[in-house]
This record gives sequence, structure tokens and C-alpha cells, in this order.
Amino acid sequence: MRYAGAPMSWMDDDLGALRQRDRLRTPSTLRYRDATHATLDGRPVTVLCGNDYLGLRHHPALLCASNDATNQHGSGAGASRLVSGHLSFHQEAEEYFASYFGAGSTLLSASGYGANVGALASLLSSDDVVFSDALNHASLIDGIRLARAEVVVVPHNDPGALREAVRARPARRRAWIVTESLFSMDGDLGPMPEIEQIALEYGCQRYIDEAHAIGVLGPDGRGTCHDLAHQPEVRMIGFGKALGASGALLAGAPSLRPWLWNHSRSFIFSTGIAPGPVAAARRATELCSESPDLLKRLRANIAVMRDAMAAEGIRPLGPHPEVPILPVVIGEDSVALKLGERLLEQGYFVHPIRPPTVQAGTARLRITVSAAHDPDELRAFVATLARLLP
Repeated sequence: MRYAGAPMSWMDDDLGALRQRDRLRTPSTLRYRDATHATLDGRPVTVLCGNDYLGLRHHPALLCASNDATNQHGSGAGASRLVSGHLSFHQEAEEYFASYFGAGSTLLSASGYGANVGALASLLSSDDVVFSDALNHASLIDGIRLARAEVVVVPHNDPGALREAVRARPARRRAWIVTESLFSMDGDLGPMPEIEQIALEYGCQRYIDEAHAIGVLGPDGRGTCHDLAHQPEVRMIGFGKALGASGALLAGAPSLRPWLWNHSRSFIFSTGIAPGPVAAARRATELCSESPDLLKRLRANIAVMRDAMAAEGIRPLGPHPEVPILPVVIGEDSVALKLGERLLEQGYFVHPIRPPTVQAGTARLRITVSAAHDPDELRAFVATLARLLP
């Protein structure tokens, strides 16, 4: 292909600079055999960095549900849901999810990122003040920026600092607390009861991203907010982690759904989500209720991994015993990359996480556990990791 000149050469310069700083991101191409085993560059590997916490992505029940929905309703919605893409399937699924998650209404989205950006950009206004956790996901940050609201970045998981910040705001301004219930890079839980108390005391509204908690925490994996006395005004529920599908859901009061129908640009101007992944996610929630052994296996494997790490003197972030995310901070980007390469040579795939995803100097191995892992392979992995750690 010929170009008249090199008008985009700045991209090559930028990529070269990223490569020089050990910050260039490139995807690894895997061919999965099951939930936790794949082939990477012709080499069989055990995957210990994914989000398929319950090992459902290859479950026959999910595949069957996805195929049946596709055969009955088509491979896609065919249009924006405000035009001709609002399928009876969507309507029925949203009613089911509203009941399952105890919400007044729900709205499907093709991705968690799109759900967060579209919802926050429409719900917030430039007159609002937003209290945002310092380690919030990029989608939350971007949605808040699009809303042009005043942002107060609160120290990570610090209810005391949050209370002081909220107390200092002008009472006439509408306030939002935006945070995650389970932080995916640190493996720690947001203080949901304390945030609930602060929100009630000072009249704040809460927007809680539950992407990594769904399927893992709460009754039958319904998330950390499910048992709160007062549900958050908005919850983002991800399908692409423990539920083994893709897409997401916004859940909240009865008025939330029609509001987003009319104001969320990422919803209004996007083709409706395909039926297949929604059906798979729905079947996954049913399995969570029908098969408590799923969560039991996951939690047993988490205990195996934590015990093995403790025996080797490895101290991951995130102390909660039911969280399947065990990040091990390495420090420098180049050291984390080298360790990832050495683990790969031993048959273990753990993709190193570097800035800007995490703060400079905190590059890490974000190690994750699945219900589908064999306990013995987890112990063998930890023994290998201990031997290779610098």
C-alpha cells in the first residue's frame, strides 16, 4: 500500500518511545482448550491472569444458551434499540436481571466500558460534584470527564477522607460517590457499608462498578451491594468476568432505564447488544443459584493459592479470602516483563501489568484464580514463582 508521504509518522515515534520505556503493549494470541489452559506461540500454558473466575466460558450450558438465542433471535440486533433493534429478547432479559439483582430497572450494554461512560456522562452534569476513588477504572474516569462535573479524587478506600470531602461540599450541589466494589488491579474491596452510611447522611448518590464482584461475592455471586439496606442509585454489572460472557448491565431505580434510553449517547447511538452473550450471562446467573459448588470450588482454590504463597513468603495485595485476584507487586517494568517471560518458559501465562494501568514503580503480576484450576497446578505454579522471583 502506497501513501503520499508520512503524515502519521508521529505514531511510529510514539510507539518507539513506548518500546524504549518497556511500556509498549502487544496482545498475546491464545487458542484455549478449556477455561484455564491454552496454546501460546505453539506452547501449552496454564493461564493465571484471566477474569473467568468461575470457569464458565466453555461451560456447555452457556454455549447452548448462546447458540439457542442466536438461532432464535439472530446474530445481532440489527439496529439501535431506539430504531428497530429493541428485541423481545432484550425486554425479557432486562426484566429477568432486574428481578435477579433486586433492581427497579436494568438496561443492557454491549460493554462495561460503554455502560460506564454513557451512564456517567448522562447522569452527571457540570453543576454536580463527584467524589471519585483514586484507583477507579478508566471507564469511570472517562465518563466523569465527559460530564464536566467537578471532581474530587479521594484517597483509595479511605472512608474518613471521603466523609471529610463530602462534608466540605456546598449543600446545594448534587453529589455523587463513584467507586468500585472490587478493584481489579489491587484485589481489595471498596468499603460499601461505610459509603452507604456517608451517602445517606449527606444526601449523596452512589454509582458502583461491580464488574469483578459479580459471580464472586455476595449471595449466589450477586455482588457486594446486594445485601445493603439501601441499594446504590446505579450499579454497573459486568458479564465478561465471572459470568463467562460479554456485555454489561446498568441496574437502578425504575426511572433509570427510561432516563438512559433518552440521555445515554453510548446507548442511543449503538446497535443493540447481540442475544448470544446476554443469554449466556443469564444462564450463568442461573448456574450460580443452582450450583453452589461453583463458588465453593473457587473459594477452595483461592485458599490453596493463598496458603501456598504464605508458605513461600509471597505476600500478594488484597487480603480478602474470597477474592480471586492476588497481585504480586514487582516494581520496575522491565523486571516484571522479564519475570513474565521466565514464567512463560515454565508453562505459566501471567501477563505483567504496567503503567499507566497501575502507578509507576508498581508493575505487577496480576495473578488470578479460577474454579477451573486444579489445586495441584496452583501449588506447582507458586513453587515456580517463588524460585523465579527476584
